Amino acid sequence: MTNKSVEKTDVSTVSPRARKKAAAAAMLGTMIDSSDLVLYAYLAVYTAPLFFPNSNAAVSVIATLAVYAVGFVARPLGGIIFGRIGDRRGRRVALVSTIALMGVATLILGLVPTYETIGLLAPAFVLLARIAQGIAAGGEVIGAATYALESSTPGRRGLYSSMTPFGSILGLVIAPVVIGLTTLAVGAEDMAVWGWRIPFLVAFVFTFGVLAFRLKIEDSAEFTEMEKAGTISKAPLREAWSDHKATILLTILMGAGTLYIVYAVPVYLPVYLTTATDISRSTVPWVTAAVMLLSAPMVVVGGLLADRFGRVRILTIMLVILGIVGFPLFAYLSSDSVSALDVGLAYLGAMILSNLALAAAYQAFSDVFPARIRYTAAAIGFNVGNMIGAGFGPLLSNSLIESTGDDRAPGFLFIAAAVIGVVGLISVSRIHRVGTVPASLHEVAENSS
Repeated sequence: MTNKSVEKTDVSTVSPRARKKAAAAAMLGTMIDSSDLVLYAYLAVYTAPLFFPNSNAAVSVIATLAVYAVGFVARPLGGIIFGRIGDRRGRRVALVSTIALMGVATLILGLVPTYETIGLLAPAFVLLARIAQGIAAGGEVIGAATYALESSTPGRRGLYSSMTPFGSILGLVIAPVVIGLTTLAVGAEDMAVWGWRIPFLVAFVFTFGVLAFRLKIEDSAEFTEMEKAGTISKAPLREAWSDHKATILLTILMGAGTLYIVYAVPVYLPVYLTTATDISRSTVPWVTAAVMLLSAPMVVVGGLLADRFGRVRILTIMLVILGIVGFPLFAYLSSDSVSALDVGLAYLGAMILSNLALAAAYQAFSDVFPARIRYTAAAIGFNVGNMIGAGFGPLLSNSLIESTGDDRAPGFLFIAAAVIGVVGLISVSRIHRVGTVPASLHEVAENSS
């Protein structure tokens, strides 16, 4: 690996108001992004028979989750497209574009006719919309994390990095609340016929509002400094792969394991509860929303812990714990005697553990690359790892249950994912010779020179 180290930038002149605005822009964008994305997964029990009809309900759900996974396959492409825009033209331009594309794709999902009306064109439109969402998310999530990180103060990179996953968790609160309120308003019967469209249309309105806010933000402090100094990369993708190939490959490994776990808890568990337990469909959205809301502050706590003890140490500890509790969690949830309250408490415990890991995880992707190619390189590592772990994770989990007949089977995947995530994380940290993370990677560059 070449030692083209992190560029020094002076962010001390950035006002507290500008920092707060940057954090809000990152948080709100990922809130809408995650809400729009998981609506499709949460509504799978309603949309599966409408777009992927099959006499076997389980097959319809698997087909729906497969299309959900396709959205993750498109993420690396989005990361490359918007990463290049972000590294060459600015983080702001990229983040405005990602939220606009996400809004259009979500609107399409809310308006597309069903299979009964237009035949094979229905699943085709759903697939195209999911691909568009995936491309948008590929540039949005790590772009927002990069933007927040580059607007932070020394010693608070973990805290600012927590804004992106914090927004994601809030989005996971909004999605089930909107679904739950819609179900109450139209009834379960109409929800299965046409009511499922309403959450997508509501999400589009929210997305438009966030787009208006992002149009008013300034670019990140570090990008602005690079622009002034004339050090912006002309070929960020080529430079990233040429000079930081090993780091990118290891962040992919780290992401495959880490993101399987931290997405399985908030995204797959609601689907699991509706297909593998006796909890009613109408109850699951409210349980999910309560769990997300109560556990959301743990994302910020995790960011503070990462600043205090180092992202490597915190993330390693949390991955080990999550790997250990995975099998007992699914064994407990699939037991016959479990009540809705028991499910909620078990779910809350798992979400607290997952959320404590999020800030360190997001920081780990962005902070290991120099600013001039950070958006592009981090987007590749994050999105390819995300495609493998989070994208195919729900499909693999559901398929494993179907093939084994064991509702506890996803617990074994937790163990494997934890091992993969820890190996990738420690390997990346060794490349950069980081034991505990310093206040800024600028110090790493200085110490290694």
